[in-house]
Amino acid sequence: MDHPLFAGRQSLRMPSEFVAFWLTALFAFPAALAIGYVLHESIGASQVALFIVIAMVYVTLARGRLLGSSVRIAPTQYPRVFSVVRDACAALEIPMPSIFVREDNFVPAVALGFGEPYALVLSGHWVEVFSDDELAFIVGRELGHIAAGHTRFHSLLSVNGNENPLVSLIFGAWLRRCALTCDKIGLLCCGSIHAAVRAMGIAAFHEFGRRVDYEKFAEQQSELSADSVLRLGEWLSSEPYATRRIAELRRFMTTPHYQSARDWFVRERGEAPPVLAAAGEARVRPQDCSGWWRRFAAWGIDAIVVTAIITSFGGSAFGAVHASDTETPREKSAMKVAAATPTDVATIGPFTVGEKQIAVTVNNHKIPLEAEVIGKIVDAAVNRLGFWFWFPVYLAVLVMIVGQTFGMMIAGLHVVTVDFRKASVGRILARYFLVGWLWWLILPCSLVWRRILLHDRWTKTRLVKVERAGARTMVACAVDSP
Repeated sequence: MDHPLFAGRQSLRMPSEFVAFWLTALFAFPAALAIGYVLHESIGASQVALFIVIAMVYVTLARGRLLGSSVRIAPTQYPRVFSVVRDACAALEIPMPSIFVREDNFVPAVALGFGEPYALVLSGHWVEVFSDDELAFIVGRELGHIAAGHTRFHSLLSVNGNENPLVSLIFGAWLRRCALTCDKIGLLCCGSIHAAVRAMGIAAFHEFGRRVDYEKFAEQQSELSADSVLRLGEWLSSEPYATRRIAELRRFMTTPHYQSARDWFVRERGEAPPVLAAAGEARVRPQDCSGWWRRFAAWGIDAIVVTAIITSFGGSAFGAVHASDTETPREKSAMKVAAATPTDVATIGPFTVGEKQIAVTVNNHKIPLEAEVIGKIVDAAVNRLGFWFWFPVYLAVLVMIVGQTFGMMIAGLHVVTVDFRKASVGRILARYFLVGWLWWLILPCSLVWRRILLHDRWTKTRLVKVERAGARTMVACAVDSP
């Protein structure tokens, strides 16, 4: 379900945002190959697949790093910031994210996460420099990313909100449109074009931004507009030029869309934002669960990712690669180690590599491990077990850590228990053990029971649609709250 500000003809999205997203997704892999060729680096499907999996795990673990090394904001812990975020969430009718303050000299604010509850991370280096209305613009932009559904993809590309040049070059066309979309939300939250422009300037120049004449600064856009070559520099950034952002906001304020959005924003409403029900306070209904096509679309995406990962280890997804046919990268690596001379010796922890073997030290005794044997073990694990073993393993590991796989994230799905709790490790292992061994029974039965499949029923887990889960848990909490 789309947020009211992003639904229908009055949507505040940049008109070309969806087109840019799908074109970027379609051409991301060829672009990565081209960049890899120019830089003399190998960037293939296997590297992209591994990057996706590692990034999902890293973003999920980042929440623990935030709790352990950042200050969590609460009504009694930095109430000024908490009040700004609460008021913006109440106006936008979205649940409060978890708010953290960390030290970051480059990124004033960033929203992170693959689903509710999201995290809003502010920089202690910047937060005191902003006035309340300027901070409202900065916060409003990030809440706009959450409401528009950008955050789960942004988090995959960069966990700290500071995309590297390669990411900006490949995905920049979509990222820049997202930025222009959410500038509009920031403007609504701060209520003043002057505050919005000052916030942009201070975010770019820190305290020096107080001394800038922004009318003169905005005039620099006319020079850029007159020279197409100068505009090309924007392609290397994840955000448009600041002068263009100012021009776009001023243009937006002259359109009927602005007045319509402003009327909705200042409507009569409650002073508190909606809250999510605690786990266990709501129960999953069949309508909340994914249908047949959405579920198998997610599986199809995951199958492509797993296939790419298997081939990255020199394996074949659907058949063993025999040594007589070709040498796998692992075998080549093993041969190189086996051919090492006595002078090519390296010690890594308890392992000694060299002298035509690998040895592990246990109780001051070296136990030799033949490199060729290790290479054959890795090769066997990849080739002999194959896709139908590694696919359930991939599903189970990501669902245990993240709660969803990459395919589920694209399709907007999440694995939970029947009362919206996080599924335990035991339930998830049982779920995908059944998938691995009984897929031949689950697939035909799915034509009859399309929303709750056999492995869902037997393990009391559910694959829920994210938008339905969010709406249901918010409604449940609103009814139960005093």
